[in-house]
Amino acid sequence: MFKNNFFRAYGFWHWGEGFQTVLFTWYMTFHAELTATEIGFFQALVLSPFLVFTIFGGALTDKVGAGLSYLVSTSVFAAILISYGFLDLQFGFVPELFFLYCIGAGVVSAISNPAIDTFIPGATDQPVQDNSLLAATAHNIAKLTGNISGLLLPLLSATGGFVANGLLMAISVVFLRAHRRAGHGRAPLHIDQPDLRHGIFRRIVLHYRDCPENFDILLSSALLGLIIVPAGYILVPLTLRERFPDYGDMIALIGISSWLGAILATAATKKVSYRILRPGALSLVIWGIYGMGLLMLIGVGSFPALCLVVFVFGGVKVGKALVYGKYLYNSPLSDRGLIVAVDQTAFWGLATLGTAGMGLLVDLVGLNATIMLTSGCVLFGVLILTARGYLLAMVPA
Repeated sequence: MFKNNFFRAYGFWHWGEGFQTVLFTWYMTFHAELTATEIGFFQALVLSPFLVFTIFGGALTDKVGAGLSYLVSTSVFAAILISYGFLDLQFGFVPELFFLYCIGAGVVSAISNPAIDTFIPGATDQPVQDNSLLAATAHNIAKLTGNISGLLLPLLSATGGFVANGLLMAISVVFLRAHRRAGHGRAPLHIDQPDLRHGIFRRIVLHYRDCPENFDILLSSALLGLIIVPAGYILVPLTLRERFPDYGDMIALIGISSWLGAILATAATKKVSYRILRPGALSLVIWGIYGMGLLMLIGVGSFPALCLVVFVFGGVKVGKALVYGKYLYNSPLSDRGLIVAVDQTAFWGLATLGTAGMGLLVDLVGLNATIMLTSGCVLFGVLILTARGYLLAMVPA
């Protein structure tokens, strides 16, 4: 995996994303000392372009090519990160500048994300589900590396953090260019091609009508984006700030714990992938356990215990990997960027709404009540997906 230039590019991209998650949270929570509502607003703002630009970014990827789309958007992303670092050095935290940074970073990320994922099915000569689990493992290792790098934030300061983040994105561009030049990987499998006489949104509707399995995978992404992602962005850091404020500079350890759990889960699943005959059903079980496990945040009594709880929560990330390979396999080649973009809109776009809403809800009803409501919503979503039955019946590609 580490000798494959695609996984190197994928790794540096997600290393940058993992580092940015810690940087962004640390910057708002401890550097700028924003309120829960303000944190929710800016977290939602940086994700908001996924509601508007991702689908068009996916269509652009299909039109101009995934490689060109990724190289340009990620290069611009690197420039935005580095520029904001120097602006913060010059002016400090300025809400208007941070607002513009969130919009700019969100737009280019909304284009880069679906573009790089379209390379996953043909990344190696292995089956699509194995490539998906390899990509998930590379993703999780990179995120862990990014979170470990976050421990350097007190030394780097905000400016150094944003500059380092931009350099990671630039390195990803270099490796993806090498992957494209080498032409590794077999041609990705796909189902029947769409009728390109139809417009973008008509093709989307027809795809999910003709492939209900992909529609339920899309619904699961909506569940993850609307509820589970915001829980990580809002509930966990606010639990840390409310109960263990003396550990604020160690916030990166929370992310490290989560990604260690994710790496162990995806790596172990990859080893027994051939034995998993119902990947969708296993994902439903994992998400259900997570929904119940959220309640542990209410009674956590120490910082090490919080790290342990988050470590267990990290395993939930394998649920998406188990079904995502089949989603890519089911997607028509000529519209793969578009269909990936729809999934990422559901995931990150709804995370925009969920993050803003969850931050506001904590201010309105309190942290513990929000944790209980979130737990119930996750379990309700799992019940709906179970009742629909398509994930239960899913078999590997």
